[in-house]
Amino acid sequence: MFLILEKNTFLYIGRVLALVREGNETAIILRDGSVMATGFQPMTIARRSEEFIKNGKKLASKVKKEGDKK
Repeated sequence: MFLILEKNTFLYIGRVLALVREGNETAIILRDGSVMATGFQPMTIARRSEEFIKNGKKLASKVKKEGDKK
């Protein structure tokens, strides 16, 4: 699973140790000790990631159906 952050930033969930919200920023603490920052709240990140997966499944289903027609 991936976390969808800014427009073109995807982060593999297996790299994430914690999400910490402080003020207007969410720190994403990674297992290697590095830290990323985003303005999105953790719940917004979760919602965006779930929508990405749902849309991907719809697209994959559509592609599969079109492939079956051939």
